Amino acid sequence: MKEPFKIVICGEGGQGVLSIAKIIAHSAWLQGKQAVYVPYFSTEKRGGVSIAFAQIGDEPIPYPRFTKADLWVVMSQRAIPRIAEYLQDGTKIVANSFLVKDFSAIEKWKPYAIDAAGIAKNRLKKPRTFNMIILGAMLKLIPGMSKESFSQSLEKTFKDKYEKDPSLKELNEKALTIGYDLIS
Repeated sequence: MKEPFKIVICGEGGQGVLSIAKIIAHSAWLQGKQAVYVPYFSTEKRGGVSIAFAQIGDEPIPYPRFTKADLWVVMSQRAIPRIAEYLQDGTKIVANSFLVKDFSAIEKWKPYAIDAAGIAKNRLKKPRTFNMIILGAMLKLIPGMSKESFSQSLEKTFKDKYEKDPSLKELNEKALTIGYDLIS
């Protein structure tokens, strides 16, 4: 049995960490893959660290938790020590360099430092789209995933918001593409 692809995402509450993991799992399911997503909530009511775990595979996933990740996504500086134990040789890292300034603990993995928040604010003029830029970068690094399934999952996840503001769909798609194109 081939091992599932394991993802851990960590950031501050409100950055969309849990939504990103859920979208990834749903996208995999749309492609006929097996997927699990496990959210983790800290005890703080506001400003706490959010962690989400996702696994994607072609066969049933035997256990939702794991000890080492294939893809490690960090959205803020204080998230690094919270998920450091999930690093292994070969782990790919995506970091939001707008909030992660000290890469010394993870430099050996040659992280993809993406100024997602800066791009969202300055280029897209919508700071809240930074997590869609991160999601696009992740799409490029997750084997066998299609942009179409991500778009379908976004459509389902944000259906009510898209109905209220149809321009949001185009904006999210643009942010997803920008993130995807940032990974070489």
